[in-house]
Amino acid sequence: MEQQSVPRGIFYVVLSAMVLVPMVSASIKHLGHSYGVLEIVWVRALGQTVWMIALLAPRHGWRILLPRRPGIQLLRSGLLFIATLCFILGIKAVPLVTVHVIGFTAPMIVVALSAILLHERVGAARWVAVGGGFLGVLIVLQPGTGNALPPAALWLLLAAVSWSVVQILSRQVAAHDRSETTAIYTYAVALLATTPFVPVYFDFSISPGPGGWLAFLLIGLVGGIRHYCIIKAYALAPASLIAPFNYTELLGATLVGVIVFGTLPNGATWLGAGVIIAAGLYLAHRERSVGP
Repeated sequence: MEQQSVPRGIFYVVLSAMVLVPMVSASIKHLGHSYGVLEIVWVRALGQTVWMIALLAPRHGWRILLPRRPGIQLLRSGLLFIATLCFILGIKAVPLVTVHVIGFTAPMIVVALSAILLHERVGAARWVAVGGGFLGVLIVLQPGTGNALPPAALWLLLAAVSWSVVQILSRQVAAHDRSETTAIYTYAVALLATTPFVPVYFDFSISPGPGGWLAFLLIGLVGGIRHYCIIKAYALAPASLIAPFNYTELLGATLVGVIVFGTLPNGATWLGAGVIIAAGLYLAHRERSVGP
């Protein structure tokens, strides 16, 4: 485990959430109009893996390619592969800001999963936070109304569940492997799983324009730096202290949505975001006050 530093952990979370995540999300949404899910995942996995090896291995030594806990690394990478697939399937049909608002349910999902799968004792206060988070999601999704989001938005909820477990594993693996090792193995499963489909399912007749090439570059390079920041953050500080700073993602996503796609969040999205963020902040406060 690296020497703890809450300020540095917060810095890495804010950099990831407010700057890097919206850039990657906008790139994926742009590519989704012309390319299939497997194509996008493969390019992202290849680009991120190559960039991380090129940037980290020469500086930290080739020993970082040998994880001490390969089982946890592969489980984390596999769940992230599932989260990425679901995220891309959902982001095609959902406004960018709404995508990130749904992703804000991750802290509440962690609590729910710890009770259901790990049989941990979860007090009433935490269940209140979980209920508040999902109430916010219902406000955003507006099921049963004429303004309801498409069914593809449910993929985003599944992505949030998978991403929640990835965050837990990020903290666990930090006690055994360096952040640089985890960054390199982040998309290893996705790369291995999608590479065999390249000759069969990929349409090489499509030639990316300048915007396409930039998007492919961003999902690999910026995506890799983003995950490295998250890994460093959870290695430097407790999750309950730094998790609330993920909500700065809403600011970056709103700005990118306006500039790139010309879209503004509607009233239901803002209201749902407020409910989800309030529930998340309450949960973080309880974690710091009473502990697990």
